Amino acid sequence: MLLFGIFGLILIAAIPIYGYYDTFVSPHRSWIVRVNDETFTMGYLLKLLRMQQAGSEATGQSMNLGSKPFDLVNLLAENELISQAAPRYKIEVTAQQIDTEIRRRIIGAAPMEETSPEQVEREFQERYRFYLNRVQLSETEHRRIVRYELLNEELLEHLGQEIPIEMPQVRLYSIPVIDQGEKSAEEIADEIRTAFARGVSFPELVKQYAPPDIVRKEGEVGWMPRGVSPASDPLLFDELTPCENPEEWRGCQISEPVTDFNPTNSEFSLTIYVVREKSNLREVEDRFRTMLKTRSLDGWLAEEKRVNDVQINFDSDRYAWVIEQLNQSKQRR
Repeated sequence: MLLFGIFGLILIAAIPIYGYYDTFVSPHRSWIVRVNDETFTMGYLLKLLRMQQAGSEATGQSMNLGSKPFDLVNLLAENELISQAAPRYKIEVTAQQIDTEIRRRIIGAAPMEETSPEQVEREFQERYRFYLNRVQLSETEHRRIVRYELLNEELLEHLGQEIPIEMPQVRLYSIPVIDQGEKSAEEIADEIRTAFARGVSFPELVKQYAPPDIVRKEGEVGWMPRGVSPASDPLLFDELTPCENPEEWRGCQISEPVTDFNPTNSEFSLTIYVVREKSNLREVEDRFRTMLKTRSLDGWLAEEKRVNDVQINFDSDRYAWVIEQLNQSKQRR
């Protein structure tokens, strides 16, 4: 009986210990991302989210907790894929590059001339310690994040070298269509198309139906190369007829309303397009070159995910745990 009594006491004592481990320790150690032999835990994701949360609060902005955890989980996998593939492209980020980037972020690119090197160093160390304490990261963890970001930029530039300087392009105009009062976006789109068919010029329709920022540009998107919007390329480059005379609007073909998805606010919208003119070969503007680089990186990542062992283990229960921890952290500050 004594033996059973001792066993019972041990069991009773073990229950709160297990509860503490299951609630506070185990979730931190649970893996959420695995890329080949490299794993990332819930605890690491929580640190990244706290860093993002602190950064948002410092700038007076609010972080979208609905999507940010999922975005960071995917970003963890993609960053590690880039890190593991970097040697194939002879891409390397040195400790000096990381030092330089951290200093640029903390104290700016160039200190004032009258500031001594010693004073600059003291200010940097003080600000950096404050920053690491605020975002609850060790220096090693923060340097790893900066390294990932620099590798991402290096690979983006490497892939960008394959983008031609000149490409086929269309001079594109558009009107985003939204609900107005009792009229739906679809009804307004029909009004625009009907008015255009009756001879109303596109700039006049922009003034009447478009938001102010679009009106200022008269609806012009600019010279857009093929590949910036792959889903719309057939419509813009092959189906829509450009204007007979680029200086006028006669003969242009207006598109049916196209459904677009805005990843920033996770909303769908309607857009009407007109191609004013086409060019078989034209130099790509910097803003569109940046978009093409991003598209190239997206394609590269999709292929790497296909040929590597990439696993994601982040469900609604883990999401709820992360949000609870973030809210608790915010209340303690």
